[in-house]
Amino acid sequence: MTTPLLAVDDLHVAFRTRRGPARVVNGLSFELHPGRTLAVVGESGSGKSVSSLALLGLLPGTADVRGSAIFDGDELIGRSEEDLRKVRGAGIGMVFQDPMTSLNPVLTIERQIGEALRAHEKVSGDGVRSRAAELLTEVGIPDATTRLRAYPHQLSGGMRQRVMIAIALAGNPKVLIADEATTALDVTVQAQIIELIEKLQDEHGMGVVWITHDLGVVAGIADHVVVMYAGRCVEEGAVDELFGRPAHPYTRGLLGALPVVDDPRPARERDELVTMPGLPPDPADLPPGCAFHPRCPVRADARCATEPPPLAPVPGSAAEHRAASFYVAGGERA
Repeated sequence: MTTPLLAVDDLHVAFRTRRGPARVVNGLSFELHPGRTLAVVGESGSGKSVSSLALLGLLPGTADVRGSAIFDGDELIGRSEEDLRKVRGAGIGMVFQDPMTSLNPVLTIERQIGEALRAHEKVSGDGVRSRAAELLTEVGIPDATTRLRAYPHQLSGGMRQRVMIAIALAGNPKVLIADEATTALDVTVQAQIIELIEKLQDEHGMGVVWITHDLGVVAGIADHVVVMYAGRCVEEGAVDELFGRPAHPYTRGLLGALPVVDDPRPARERDELVTMPGLPPDPADLPPGCAFHPRCPVRADARCATEPPPLAPVPGSAAEHRAASFYVAGGERA
């Protein structure tokens, strides 16, 4: 096995609030290898995006971050702002969810890509314009020279997201983090963006962290999946293993909520989509024991309410398939 590009170990993030610390990420660990795609999935509020922002030092001053994140041999947690600026873009590129709010509405596309290029490459003047046009062409935007003079509002949602990817690629990163990068797009454009990122990954050999709540997207792009709930990894494993033998009740609930578009049965005979009662817990008031136990449909009991289950191998599965549940697929685990 190759040395991981990014190794996160026991990451914790808590925000200081008037009600006390809001514990948004609670002991997250994962590894990302060159050329591989790691999907981090879960409901809104599970800590997916906060964990990635913590790695790059992009959280506000009210955040307390501890743990370890080794990128390309160097520790990221606790690094100075000056040091992290050198990592952002050049080491780790990030594509955010909504390009309309991520791009500056009063600056041209050329100006915004140019800022990223000047920060990471020794280019100026015509060199910036030429390289910016190359990046737009690489991400599939036609007539790139003309588009450089456009403002964000003059582009479609799909084109704006392609511009965000171009900016993320400007520093030739080794890792690309796509944070809900296709959520705001229609399904056709979504498929195009996914295909584009896969193509760029093959060409550049990047490791990709794909943050999403859409397990349908994950099935076709990921090598390894981390399922988060209440800031913890509750299940992880190779994509085929996790989809084929989901162990944690929460994972099974997420998969059960996916519609089956090619179900040959008449609509009246199809199974209803699974729903999970209740809401994710308040990070400032996490329940004791297993955070999922108030919503668990399996057999939550006194042990679940008092003892946090460890992330442990799933019996009968590959070693990397692990789940944090005392009751895996309905059976008790020792």
